Amino acid sequence: MKKKCILCLVLAIIVATSGWAQLFNDKLSAEEQQQLADGKLLIRNIGKAKNISLNPVTPFAKKAIDTIEELDPAYLAEVIQIIPYTGNEHLIESLKPMLLDVQSYVGIPYYSERAEAYYDLYSSAEVKSINEQGSITRMNAILEMEPFGNIDTDIYMDATSESIYYEMTNLNKLRYYDKFTCAREEKMKSIITAFKFGDSIVLYGIGGVDAPSIFFLRDRVETSFMNRIKTFCSYFFAKL
Repeated sequence: MKKKCILCLVLAIIVATSGWAQLFNDKLSAEEQQQLADGKLLIRNIGKAKNISLNPVTPFAKKAIDTIEELDPAYLAEVIQIIPYTGNEHLIESLKPMLLDVQSYVGIPYYSERAEAYYDLYSSAEVKSINEQGSITRMNAILEMEPFGNIDTDIYMDATSESIYYEMTNLNKLRYYDKFTCAREEKMKSIITAFKFGDSIVLYGIGGVDAPSIFFLRDRVETSFMNRIKTFCSYFFAKL
């Protein structure tokens, strides 16, 4: 209870001192702003890059926005949470090893709305290579994710003590149950960034897919992509 009161007080101060206006644009509704102010996880299906709520308040925030705008995805979702910095000073540093532990991706629980059952988000994961230079880590991994099969994946991370940027990109075509191509190379991206902002830590995830719209399968493909992206980001935020 005490921690929750502190959280609400910190976030109320952000709003009162106009930090909120610096952090987000006018895309957030009053209800969504309140959800963040209450310390809750906010998940938004936003469709297009023009609906991104985050402002480029840090270099990593700008990089996330620019990357998604360049991707220009057909399907797009944001996952946002704000927590107090006090008591969570090492949170950003702890996020790095979690995201780089690719084998731990196996077993992330994913709820299928169509089947009304839980499955593994990734059923297997194999790291093919890893290269570290200064603050930057680059990995290549093969991730198996149904119904899209094996995904040749590039993982890029840049991390400091007070900010982190993680980007996952497919390097091969994604085929839906191996029947048709639903995304070409480098057309699916999942991004997680976390950074100190005032007296808070901002956790921000965004993921999108530039996929063709096939009228008789659009809803099914959109649900498959979006729920998986939201599941991935939410999973790591919940572990912090």
